[in-house]
Amino acid sequence: LPTNSLWDLLKGVYSMLNRTSPEITKHCWLCYDVRPPFYEAIGIPERFQLSNLTNPPECSWGETKSSGITLTSVKGRGKCIG
Repeated sequence: LPTNSLWDLLKGVYSMLNRTSPEITKHCWLCYDVRPPFYEAIGIPERFQLSNLTNPPECSWGETKSSGITLTSVKGRGKCIG
């Protein structure tokens, strides 16, 4: 991968979020794993309940039934803390 590919990915996601949901980028962190496939998370400063479970029932992973998502798997609206 090119040296700046993660930075370019971060800028692209921020730009997309800022265009589609500008309110979310006001108080938001975009977090990426430093190793491919660049797992991505979006955090917002709201109250949440911490869970130490590997795969808590509150996290709906869809058909895969396993934790972990890639950028292409992010769909819909809501909070994602992980």
